Amino acid sequence: MPTPPEQLPAAGAGIGTETAAHLSDRRIPVLTLGVGLALVGLGIGFLGIRMRRR
Repeated sequence: MPTPPEQLPAAGAGIGTETAAHLSDRRIPVLTLGVGLALVGLGIGFLGIRMRRR
């Protein structure tokens, strides 16, 4: 026999209750940001050179 809706747990009851123990756990390493910016710069430079040769 199915359980009545009043007795079922709420689907979103446990969402957002877990928090990071320290703020440093949520930090993005600076090296990752630097590598990302360098790759974007290289990509833009590559496109600029490709477009200039035409």
